[in-house]
Amino acid sequence: MRSNNSDFKKLLLLHSRDRRKQAMALELANFPHLVVQLESKIQLENDTIASATQELQNLEIQSKSLDNEINSLSEQIDRQKNKQLEVKKNEEYQALENEIANLLRLQLEKEDEQIGILVKIDEARETAKIATEKISVKVKLLENDKIQLLERGEELKIELKTLEKEVEDSRAEVEPTLLSGYDRTKKVVSRPPYIAPLEDQKCSGCNLRVSNDVVSSALVEQKLTHCDQCGRIVYSER
Repeated sequence: MRSNNSDFKKLLLLHSRDRRKQAMALELANFPHLVVQLESKIQLENDTIASATQELQNLEIQSKSLDNEINSLSEQIDRQKNKQLEVKKNEEYQALENEIANLLRLQLEKEDEQIGILVKIDEARETAKIATEKISVKVKLLENDKIQLLERGEELKIELKTLEKEVEDSRAEVEPTLLSGYDRTKKVVSRPPYIAPLEDQKCSGCNLRVSNDVVSSALVEQKLTHCDQCGRIVYSER
């Protein structure tokens, strides 16, 4: 058929609305996946903040534990020194002296370890601060994207309902024979377009050359004609 055929124009309008409806429905169906993707990104960013904060907390716990150990060692050293004042035998005094030396050495090791932990705490605190500040901004942007996506989803639902009504109106206006042929084509062809113009004796839907009989049917006989390669309805724009 030719594109200027009044009945065929109605079919072309139906096809156009049908394709828009399918594209919109596909977009809407993909929204839950997009929302999950955004939520995963948000969770990943929040986990990064939590990880940095947890590392800082772990270091602070280690520092507190070392502080308790150091204080405990100090108390042990004081007790041993007090015992030295009470002993009378040189052997006992020397044994206490050795024990005190060992405790002092251990205390020094713990103090050195605590200094290293305190340095790490300063670094971790700065890292946590930067992570919280920068990532929080990113999380806020992602959450805004999610809100906009959900809003767009609601808009699409409304638009889709309107378009579904337009498709039904178009179907009611298309000549029954053309409509029947169009519906059969949709079942045969796996994806749109279901109607395609002929260009240089090629179907623009599959880009393959059609037979002379197909060209004659569309141009001369002006019948509902199908591409003998892909099954799409073809027509002439002249």
